Formats: sequence, C-alpha cells, structure tokens
Amino acid sequence: MSRVFPDSVGGMWSEIAMSVRRAIAEADVSTLNVAAFCRLHGISRDRFYVIRRRYQAEGEAGLEPRSRAPSRVANRTPDDVEDLIVEIRKELGEAGLDAGAATIGWHLQRRGIAAVPSVSTIWRILTRRGFITPDPKKRPKRSWRSFAADYGNERWQIDTTHWQLADGREVAIINIVDDCTRVCAASVVFDHPTPTGIDAWETLLAGAQRWGFPAAVLSDNGAEFTAKVFTANLAALGIGTGHSRPYHPQTCGKIERFHQTLKRFLAAQPDPATIDELQHHIDRFLAIYNHQRPHRSLNKRIPADMFATIPTIGPATTPVTQTTHIHRNTVDRNGVVEIPGPYAITVGNRYAGATATTIRTGNHTHIFINHQLARTLTINPNQRRQPLHNRPGRPTP
Repeated sequence: MSRVFPDSVGGMWSEIAMSVRRAIAEADVSTLNVAAFCRLHGISRDRFYVIRRRYQAEGEAGLEPRSRAPSRVANRTPDDVEDLIVEIRKELGEAGLDAGAATIGWHLQRRGIAAVPSVSTIWRILTRRGFITPDPKKRPKRSWRSFAADYGNERWQIDTTHWQLADGREVAIINIVDDCTRVCAASVVFDHPTPTGIDAWETLLAGAQRWGFPAAVLSDNGAEFTAKVFTANLAALGIGTGHSRPYHPQTCGKIERFHQTLKRFLAAQPDPATIDELQHHIDRFLAIYNHQRPHRSLNKRIPADMFATIPTIGPATTPVTQTTHIHRNTVDRNGVVEIPGPYAITVGNRYAGATATTIRTGNHTHIFINHQLARTLTINPNQRRQPLHNRPGRPTP
C-alpha cells in the first residue's frame, strides 16, 4: 500500500515549480548540499524529503499536487442515503406519483432514516445525479397567497377533465376536491366527452356518500354545473353555489392542479380499453392520494388524516354532528319508499317503479326521483309509516 503524504508541509505544493519537484526527485543527495538547494528555491527541508518519498512510492504521480479537501466531510449525506433517495425518486416517478424533494423526505422518514436530509439537500442530490435540471424561470416573480377554506366540507371545488381510452375515444372525468383538506371526494368517469347536469349531480352524490355534503360548491361556468337539475338540487339541500370568472381558472386552482396530478398518474398506467378499467385506475389513485400521499400544501399531512382531525360543516354551515345517509330504492306499487329504520315513506303512486334517492341527515330527509326533488320531510321516529299528508280530524296538541 502506498503511503499518503500531506501537502501542508513547508508551503503550498502548487507553489513549487514542476521542474524543481523533478530536480528534487532525481537529485543525488550524497553530493547535493540540500540546505543550500532549499534556500535557493525557497522551500523547507521537510518539503524536499516529502517530495522524494512520494516519488519513490508513487513514481510520476507523486510529483502532482493533491487536493487539500478533507477525505471525509462530517455533514455529508451518506452514500446509502443518497442511493435510497434516487431509488424512491425512481419508484414514485414510475408510478406516476409526485416525486419532489419534500415528498421524498417524507418517505425517508417513513422508512426509518434517523437523520433525514433537508428538502434543499435532497434537491441538490437529485440535481447532481441528473434527475433535476435547474430552471431559474420557474422561480416566482412575486410572492403569492393561497386562499383555503377553514373547515372540512366548507367548500368543494368541482370540475371536468378528459382522457382517452386505448381506442382513442375521449371520455369525461368529473373531479371534486375539498378546498380545506384537499381530499378528493369523488372522481367519476362518464362514457361521453360532454357531461350533463345529471352527471355532475351523481358525482356529488358519490362524494357525499363517503364524505358528507358540503356547505358550498365552487365550479367554472360549464354547462353541467349551471344546468337547472344540478343547481336546483343543490339549492334544495341548502348547498351554496359559486362560479369562477370566465377565463380565470385560478379561482378553481386546487381542482385544476388536481387534474394535473391525476393525469400524471394515469399516463404511467397501461392504456385502459374501457371506462371500467379507467375507473379502476382512478380508484387506485384515490386510495393513494387520500390515504397515503403527503400533500405539500398541508405541510406534508395526508388529506384523509387531516379531514378526520378538523371540524367539518355541512349545508347548514354549522359543525356536523349527525351523519348523512344516502339510500337508493325502488318505489313500490303503493308509492312507498322503504329505508333503514325501518321507515316507509309515502311519495305517491305516480312514482311507482321509479328509483328514489333518499338523503337523510338525522331525521331531516330529502327524496329525489328522476333527479328531481319529490318530497322533503322530517321523519317521526315514533312511527314506522310516514304518510304524505296528515290524517283528517282534529289536530293533535
């Protein structure tokens, strides 16, 4: 093994000319006055003999100057951690998921790394390894503030985007995101590129089935969100509506950003041949997005965890204390809808055979038939049958 000689003896190595170093290496010290030689060239006797020993141990390489940097940097990220950062980056990228430095740091914590590098350090590692190309143009030109709701279900953002099946056919996807917790309440595929107000209503019901109804809905001015069937049903439930200004998508920025995240995931999956396959891809993504993926705007919290730990409100804009249940039943030939309770609610035999959607929060109940409000009532919990009209006779005190 060759010996290592420091460069700190008798002045900077690079200050000694190569011709002098070579003369020292090749000198015959039995006939050379070493002290006079060193005074002539302004070097120390220690440096003189270091150069000779290096040359004898390493040959020509021993005459070249060495780096003065320490062989080990105390705060340098270990190689195994750097390799793990690259591995996580590849895994997330191949799955079509967010693979930014903050997300990678969160995954390092989940994997039990004791000293997780900072976000800026992870970014520099990825840049050095060739995964990131710095782009100064992406730096914001001015500071900005993101506005968000204070409670869960205070406001939902809803919007439509599109995707192509394997045969090139375009289909519509309606997405809903909670403004506060970023939970994706629903993402539903429809077998046509132009969704209707009924499609928007069904998507909202799908979200409410899992997360409850919102106090308000924010959308653009798409025909599906301004359709009477959609706006009238929201009004019947006491849900407020709002619309962004034309050509100003920033108002619905959270749902627009969600479209990008969803599409990046879908682009990494096999091309779906049917809407069922596409819906399956989306359902897998929602399981990750809502329950496993840290969200940067939530300080790396998981959306579903945040939804479960903050107050939520509903159409009455008050904290929710009762769960909303949605039932779909067929009206029997007597015009009665049966729901768990059990309760038999009369809606009229003109609806016999139709499918009724019953929305019940506590005892307050709405019944929609053919996507239109058919009846609103407060259930009497002391009786099974809920008649359409009060019985004739003297009023009960």
